[in-house]
Amino acid sequence: MPCVQPARPEKVRGVKEESFIREGKGKLEITIEGEETLKTTIRGSLKSVEEVAEMLGVEARDGKIEAVVDGVKVRMERGKLELEFESGERMRIEKA
Repeated sequence: MPCVQPARPEKVRGVKEESFIREGKGKLEITIEGEETLKTTIRGSLKSVEEVAEMLGVEARDGKIEAVVDGVKVRMERGKLELEFESGERMRIEKA
């Protein structure tokens, strides 16, 4: 059984929400929930679960990520990414 590795925040200091998106075909719906709810649609696709796991320095299990990295709760499965920040705001990026 592989060892569970803790998230490595030093790897994600420069990571922004755009880092999870690959330019190209497809559409993504982005929803930001805070004091107000904002929705928008952009062109592109989400990076794969494995790519995001490597980028964050966490381990993907059964094609999913559930981790806390630098105070941000990250949940991802194919075609859907959720980020919950310490401020209580949530961002959801999913295939449209």
